[in-house]
Amino acid sequence: MDDVSPAGRGRRTGAWCAAAVTALSCTVAAGAGTAAAGTAAAGTAITAAHRPPTWCKASGALRARAMPQKVRLSDCDLRGRVVRGENGLAATVPSDGTSVAAHSLRTDGASELRVEVDEAKGEITLTATGTRVPQGRPRAFRAPMDACKDGAYQQEPSKWPKGATIEWHYYPGTAGLPMSGVSTGITDMFDAKTDCTPSHAFAPLPDVSQKYAGQTATAPNVTADATCGEHDGTNVSGWQAMPGAEPDVLAATCTWFRGPTTIESDTALQTQGKKWWPGPQDGSSCPAGSYDVAAVTTHETGHMLGLGHVEGSQHSELTMAPTVAACDDDPATLGKGDYDGLIALYGARSSA
Repeated sequence: MDDVSPAGRGRRTGAWCAAAVTALSCTVAAGAGTAAAGTAAAGTAITAAHRPPTWCKASGALRARAMPQKVRLSDCDLRGRVVRGENGLAATVPSDGTSVAAHSLRTDGASELRVEVDEAKGEITLTATGTRVPQGRPRAFRAPMDACKDGAYQQEPSKWPKGATIEWHYYPGTAGLPMSGVSTGITDMFDAKTDCTPSHAFAPLPDVSQKYAGQTATAPNVTADATCGEHDGTNVSGWQAMPGAEPDVLAATCTWFRGPTTIESDTALQTQGKKWWPGPQDGSSCPAGSYDVAAVTTHETGHMLGLGHVEGSQHSELTMAPTVAACDDDPATLGKGDYDGLIALYGARSSA
């Protein structure tokens, strides 16, 4: 996201069927001997049809790009397997019938992998997208809109119940980094902080709230290579070394849902090889190449609440744009589209 001052802020059928039909038609014309041969050929073809597709390897991660968007469990049971999307983003397919959406924010863009499990239909739907920031001005470049007037937003397939209070735990990790930027970022999203109004908050607030439930010794359910693991029913945000992640990854958020309802969301901020700035609230200036903790956490909390990326250079001033620049603290304050998205998801909180 571009640096701007607060005043300026404003995505077959199998061939064996034909072979089997041909073999069967031969049995009528050629007599019993040929019929036996035809039956054998059909049997061989049917057996081959039940073999897993070539992309359904027995072990290791499966690449979403090599798979159909809808995978039938009878063809390849993905539950418990790791599926890898764009830009290295990956998720473990839940084994309990829930679905998962994975997001990674990178220094050069962002990625999303959505794995929707429908056990009643016996199928899994995969959606993988990735955004990279081009060098120089892209051909389709459009000047950024004022965030206070830009009403664009995208919704994810799930959200928390309206009126819910989402309890979250903080994981300190081992790098000795402070909690302040994490808690500030979460609060900024829930409280609709903005530079667009004199009160520095949109009103009315969305009908969803958060509650800090204390520190935990359990890390977010994100693996060392930024893969979404198995959920455990506890929302955790905090610091985590992810040495196996691609070097451009700043943060990863994993959200698990059942049907249209979110049941857990975890966020891990990368400590491996990344420099972080607590933000302007402590009066410090940003060291070159550092990233604002609150800005990144506000963006990731948007995913927690059900907001997706808003792509296009004209929307680059919104919090949910898929990029954030070093030392850019603007994503910590919401634009009109970020707020409108929250209201569309949760409605307005009652003043009572």
